[in-house]
Amino acid sequence: MPDPLCGWEFSVPASLAGDIAAVEHRILALNGAVDVAGLEGLGRFLLRAEAVGSSWLEGLAVSPRRLAAAAAASEQGLDVGDRLAAEVAANIEALQQATATATRGDRFEGSDLLAAHRALMRHSTTPEVAGVLRINQNWIGGSAYTPIGSRFVPPPPEKVAPLIADLIDYMASGEHSPLTQAALAHAQFETIHPFGDGNGRTGRGLIHVVLARRSLAPRFVPPVSVVLARRSTQYTDALQEFAHVGPPDSADRQAAAVAWLECFTSAMGHACARTADYRDAVLDLQHRWRQQVGPLRADSSAVRLMRRLPGSPVVTVDSASRLLGVSPDRVGPALNTLAAAGVISPRQIGRRRYRVFEARDVFALWQATDSDLAGALGAEGASERIAQARGTRPDADARLDDFDEDRH
Repeated sequence: MPDPLCGWEFSVPASLAGDIAAVEHRILALNGAVDVAGLEGLGRFLLRAEAVGSSWLEGLAVSPRRLAAAAAASEQGLDVGDRLAAEVAANIEALQQATATATRGDRFEGSDLLAAHRALMRHSTTPEVAGVLRINQNWIGGSAYTPIGSRFVPPPPEKVAPLIADLIDYMASGEHSPLTQAALAHAQFETIHPFGDGNGRTGRGLIHVVLARRSLAPRFVPPVSVVLARRSTQYTDALQEFAHVGPPDSADRQAAAVAWLECFTSAMGHACARTADYRDAVLDLQHRWRQQVGPLRADSSAVRLMRRLPGSPVVTVDSASRLLGVSPDRVGPALNTLAAAGVISPRQIGRRRYRVFEARDVFALWQATDSDLAGALGAEGASERIAQARGTRPDADARLDDFDEDRH
């Protein structure tokens, strides 16, 4: 049975507290960097990476290109024709919906949690459990018919509602540092396992909610789920250990929480270190696009759209119009300009063959940076792969000047 979080006198060892503070400083610095402010597409780029990693942990693997196409079709209200990609795309919507409340400074309520779960599960194979706290006993591992031999048995259904109420109250408090609070909230949610399906993705979404509410990550959270996905054994072992058995004030509970915090802090630190590479890679890619397109005014629709493409690599005339806040008549020439320069390419998606434009360079970059972020390659190999995806790297000032200088 999970112990309540509110009022728990949890003591973080000094060495770990120092590591947590250092990672929090890096998250805040990344969100406050001057060049990030001009990269409208970076936050969504990172959010997509987070959704892919979080879904991968649940066995939902989909390529970036499929995901972008499904997201574009969904935004248009069109028939996606790809249930798996639509389910992963729903993870993006759920993350955005959950963090919007926290970013506004409003208290994140139990109703917000249920709404986020409904958004997540609307394209799943089990939509009947969406936004509903479970009324049956569940378990992880073992047989589908009995919890005997399972790896973990969550609390009985009658205990779920009060435990979730305690979790919501804890998330509204300031008892611990932001990163500590996000880690404990996520682990507690997974221990409660309040829904019939989608608990992992929803629980990792709470990391974003906490860090946004505490103003540590007002623009984006480094995609920690991508790192956790590649450290899945360490991740699940640490969560399993967090779900200790014993008195709420026991040394075992303290030790289990410390072990989980060490795992989580390490993963977030790695995500921070590589998020800077995401940022630089996006800047480099946009610089290369500007060279391909040639002289344009910095406030032109084509240049503004290039800023958005890393986060929305598949667009239609209507979706690009909404992104830029201009009429479709003004977007059409911009799309034609970018297509003629090879920045975007036309494609047909969905069962009815809807016409879209996709920035294929973003997919190559996404795959390269995903491998680097997850540590699948060594530092030298990862850097080489990113360089191959984004081309020769110009100096930072030249890249930033592309979007600060009017060109006639």
